[in-house]
Amino acid sequence: MMNVYWSALGVVSLTLLGACSQPSSSSEADAPAHSARLAMCGDGLAEGCVEAVSDTTGLIYSSTDGGYEFRLLALEDGAELQRFGEEHGNAVSGPSLEDLDQDGDLELIIPDFTGNVNTVYRIWQQVSEERFEPAGEVSGFDLTPDVQTGLIGISSRGSAVQYSYTTHVLTEDGLVLVYQLDADYADAACVLTQGPAFEASSHDADLLLNGCEAEL
Repeated sequence: MMNVYWSALGVVSLTLLGACSQPSSSSEADAPAHSARLAMCGDGLAEGCVEAVSDTTGLIYSSTDGGYEFRLLALEDGAELQRFGEEHGNAVSGPSLEDLDQDGDLELIIPDFTGNVNTVYRIWQQVSEERFEPAGEVSGFDLTPDVQTGLIGISSRGSAVQYSYTTHVLTEDGLVLVYQLDADYADAACVLTQGPAFEASSHDADLLLNGCEAEL
């Protein structure tokens, strides 16, 4: 029933568990020019090949002991622009690239640890064409870009009767909480927690609570 509610809020579900983003170009002719020495992925980010993140740069990664190593490369000649690592636990899906906040720049999503159906996702954002920086992490079973508001939403489960939906906005300083909506089906109650970015958002507290409670 929660999925019906989220859809009513205009949230377009795009589950990232095990999914890689598709290239934005519609044909090979539209793809960014790259050195013939680079093995391009062509079908979303995958280990050992380069996925374009802009017209001039691409990302490649390899597995390490307990994590991943990423390298940002210049597509023209393969020169390394940045190298960074990130942890990886028992999550079965691999890293992916997705424009989570609908601003035209791809974010790097790295699944880390999964427990009680929730997965911890570490998110890195592009701060320039030559650099990624960590933006923060979220936890849940569905990481969802809202194409109408530009917010990043994720559903999570606390128990068989307790669910949450949390939204963030991506800023220069990283992820900032907009709101978290907790629903308890046993108590037939919803609780709204407003984050630092709620006042600047287009959401109405009463509308969110009434919509949640109507689904219980």
